[in-house]
Amino acid sequence: MHLQTISVKAALGGPIGWLLILLSVSVLTITFERLRFWLLWWKHRAAHRHQWMELLRQGGNSPVIWMEERDLEMRFAQPFLEASSVIAPLTGLIGTVLGLSRLLTAMGPGMVLPPGSRFGGFGDVLYSTAMGLSISLLATVMLHLNSGLRQWQMSRWQRDIHRQTAAP
Repeated sequence: MHLQTISVKAALGGPIGWLLILLSVSVLTITFERLRFWLLWWKHRAAHRHQWMELLRQGGNSPVIWMEERDLEMRFAQPFLEASSVIAPLTGLIGTVLGLSRLLTAMGPGMVLPPGSRFGGFGDVLYSTAMGLSISLLATVMLHLNSGLRQWQMSRWQRDIHRQTAAP
């Protein structure tokens, strides 16, 4: 029996690997979209502020409605990032366990390396865990960055509304 070394392709080539690849593309796409959103928000901050102050001057329910609409824009994809930060490392661990299972099965009942096989390729089964942890790290960082910027902006608007209602 010949023991095959597991390559990166084999480690990420199964259904778990495809799921990790799909998840990584999704998280990267959302990360770039959220970064773009906040850069454009910052670039147009004067226009946003002018529009906000005009709505405050008008009074009524307009500022609250406007604030809720902007809040929806700011919260875009947060549930997906939350789920990805948990699902990615678990999926990576499943891939590693399945890879180790294939590896141990290939070693046979004696659990010895056949002559001529390389031991260096056995670390490849950990690629799915590393990929899952990397995806989770990116998703978590983007989630907290987006949440922090959203909360900062929302608190500024709430402060303005409070000042407006408290003014005589």
